[in-house]
Amino acid sequence: MRGSKYIDLGLIIFMSYFAFTRFSNGQNGLGIMFTVLALMNVLTFVMKSKQGKEQTETK
Repeated sequence: MRGSKYIDLGLIIFMSYFAFTRFSNGQNGLGIMFTVLALMNVLTFVMKSKQGKEQTETK
């Protein structure tokens, strides 16, 4: 589970960079798509973090 959290963080940074570059190049449609994907990945990261905390508390 720990490795997948780090992959999520990497993807968040990667997609945010692409969103920023697309907006700066005037490609708003792709910028919005990468922004939405990055936000969905943030949500996934938060859910995995909460699930990991709950699993460690029950042990």
